[in-house]
Amino acid sequence: MSAEPEVNVELYSRSGFGGPFTTIVRAQYLPDFTRAEGSYLPRRFQTWELADEAFAGAHALPVPILKGDGLAIEVNRLSGPPAHAVKNVAADELHFVIDGGGELDTMAGVLQVRAGDFVRIPRGIAYRWNSVTAPIDEIVVTTSSEITVDPQNAPGTFNPDLHLDVATPHGRPGGPVDGEYEVVFRHGDELTSYFFDYDPLPCLDVKGAPPVVRINIEHVHGLAVDDGGLQPARLFGSVSGRDLLFGINSRRSDRPPVHHNVDYDEIICYAAGPTPWGGVDTPGTVTWVPKGVLHQGPEEDVHPGYKAWLLETRVDMTATPAGLGIAQIMETNQYGVHPSNEQSAVSV
Repeated sequence: MSAEPEVNVELYSRSGFGGPFTTIVRAQYLPDFTRAEGSYLPRRFQTWELADEAFAGAHALPVPILKGDGLAIEVNRLSGPPAHAVKNVAADELHFVIDGGGELDTMAGVLQVRAGDFVRIPRGIAYRWNSVTAPIDEIVVTTSSEITVDPQNAPGTFNPDLHLDVATPHGRPGGPVDGEYEVVFRHGDELTSYFFDYDPLPCLDVKGAPPVVRINIEHVHGLAVDDGGLQPARLFGSVSGRDLLFGINSRRSDRPPVHHNVDYDEIICYAAGPTPWGGVDTPGTVTWVPKGVLHQGPEEDVHPGYKAWLLETRVDMTATPAGLGIAQIMETNQYGVHPSNEQSAVSV
């Protein structure tokens, strides 16, 4: 009598976590591919390997590692405050600080920023770093779709009344200065500078919906269950519904299922340890699984825990030349480096 084949269950879903899904049962475990040829590959990005020279120019801006239509994942590094302010007129920005901190000045007020902070800066709001108290490494999500603070299952995920901070208005005018203040406008891939003989950022007061807000990832709590799986906590969304950001910190839940996510690219940033998340153990590691690539992903229920976030987007993303320079091909079981990564048969 022959032995029963091993059973592997897959989920085929539409519209990410919110759409219909189909369960497929097969004997094979499909995340274990042996090799691949071409460019449509899951990858890991070691963001700390970007050379300091990439951030050293007079108008140095964050370096994109993944780009798509109206969306980019960028890496930024600051050892000191730049001499100019930046105003992105083409996209909202969501900054996530991996390490370091300082004082962030904006047209809507001032924030003291530290490691673990998400800071939303809407398009058209100029900002600059007044001080860098410790060298800053950050991931910046830029999107042409308006970013909304959209906590799902609050206050279980995080409590906006307690943990959503807004920029503090300066309460003073921007007086004349020696020399010039420069504001660099980002409009797509081009830059235009405006100059002032006064400081253009200070405001006397801000009324209504605060444009610049901040939450820290330490205040994000994954919803836990004793048995089964549960989708992670949504933190930010977009007016278009195109881009969704979730907190995926360590939590009590079954391991994610093997799944085909055919409508969203999945981009994850491992933010902090001490526990590895499967094959990922260095803060600042960014993983990317393009649409339709079958994957499972590591166990989330680990002790003493880790912190990470997931961006799901309907945009078709592509690794940039700078991104490919710090990327490794990724296996989609534990998100480690794929064994074939060094083989010439696998295209990068």
